[in-house]
Amino acid sequence: NNYSRVISGSAQPQLPITKLKKILLPLPPLALQNEFADFVALVDKSQLAIQKSLEELETLKKSLMQEYFG
Repeated sequence: NNYSRVISGSAQPQLPITKLKKILLPLPPLALQNEFADFVALVDKSQLAIQKSLEELETLKKSLMQEYFG
């Protein structure tokens, strides 16, 4: 990998902070990062709504089972 040239040591490889600060990490544009964050928030919201629906259906099922089979 590209970072092996800045890591020193063999038994316990180390990456000194001075070298770590020099590594450039490619990042997507801020607008794309924000779009992704919004998407993740929407997925989380959807997941909570689905979980709530499942819980309501489970409650309904138990109620119907009790009603029909006492």
